[in-house]
Amino acid sequence: MADKKGSTGAGEAPADRLVIHDLTSEAYWDRRPTADEQLWLAEIAGLSPEPFVLNAQLEADHEPTIEPILSRDIDGWRANRYIGEIRHKGRTLEIRPRLGIETITGWISTILNVQVLPRTATPSNDASSAITQLLAALWRASVLTAGQHALPKSRVKVSSHGLSVHGRLDVAATARRRAAGHRDLVSTRVVRSYDNAPASAVVLADRYFDQRLAGDRWRGARLHEQMAVLRTGTGARPKTPTLHEIRTARYTPITVKWRRAAELSWRILNEDPLGVAADDESTHGVLIDVAELWELFVLHCAGLAAEEPVRHGTNEQVSGHLARSTVDPRHTLGRLYPDVLVGEDPITALLDAKYKRLGGMRGVDREDLYQLHAYSSTFEAPIAALAYPATSVDLPMAERNSPWQTGDGTLSFLTLPTEKDRCVAKLAQWFGRSDVSL
Repeated sequence: MADKKGSTGAGEAPADRLVIHDLTSEAYWDRRPTADEQLWLAEIAGLSPEPFVLNAQLEADHEPTIEPILSRDIDGWRANRYIGEIRHKGRTLEIRPRLGIETITGWISTILNVQVLPRTATPSNDASSAITQLLAALWRASVLTAGQHALPKSRVKVSSHGLSVHGRLDVAATARRRAAGHRDLVSTRVVRSYDNAPASAVVLADRYFDQRLAGDRWRGARLHEQMAVLRTGTGARPKTPTLHEIRTARYTPITVKWRRAAELSWRILNEDPLGVAADDESTHGVLIDVAELWELFVLHCAGLAAEEPVRHGTNEQVSGHLARSTVDPRHTLGRLYPDVLVGEDPITALLDAKYKRLGGMRGVDREDLYQLHAYSSTFEAPIAALAYPATSVDLPMAERNSPWQTGDGTLSFLTLPTEKDRCVAKLAQWFGRSDVSL
């Protein structure tokens, strides 16, 4: 390898950074790893991704699916469902989204119903800042969602001394003052303040990103105004709160979402996934589970496209069983959690999101086909589909020949547009709505 501090040429990644794309085999990477890098990649494949994944800040209703960061097949190494950076033993693996940063940020905007990429910001084409932009988008979405109705104010009791009462007279404290020879009164009042643990964590995370993103327009107007208010309360450099202080702060039903935004801010500050001061033996990183983002994006588009109620099956509130004992019906085998269920009694449609390519020599993976058939028969859905992100204008064979008839209904394989309005329109047509067109 070249010297760690050197680079491989203009416009290329430094020698200590390997840049790949998700769900892309080693055979299609920009360069093949050296023998030394092959051993290093094997170490990364052995790491648990759980400490680095930040998606739980979006929706924490179900246990996340944990897959290896990398896997190996006949084509060599291949990145799986995560995008982000892992810095291990002085080298960096950067996994970029094959569908582009703007697509992923658009999904986050749809999921949380907030404008993640500010209209006043200019998306950067600087490859080295790609992961910074994605992490900032995830943090920005969390803060904007938390602040939709209120900022994280807290109630603070303030004591004052004087000849007049401000608030309520503190009889005990006044008596002690009088016993000590003082003539003033002690009174207490409750004031609302932004000087608290959640606000401090968010302000410090804002500073963290401001040092890494060019210009001040990356926030957008709404977030800029909110941060100005919070900085007035906490100061520009508040003390870093502990995670315990964030979790035990008092939240109202209106401000409770600030706990999630503050916890994400705390993780960013303490794990420093974008930092540069890692020693050779340390492992740092940030990963975004893009497969989960695709699942939530499909769920929200289905909710807009369907006329009937739409439920998220994988939140473990809606499940079925592949088999049930005839001896004791309480005993079951094979609990099933489809991603999207349409209708309640009966279920009229079922969707399962797959963040992978549909087409090529492999077509539909056999395990995915069997999974969809099991979902369809268990939930007795007349129509069921696997939903893939569309990566080409040409329809794959499995979709061109859809729907496929089974003994229980029909199965479809859909490549859905990655932009919200077009995705909603295509799903509406699949649901049988004639009032929506692409």
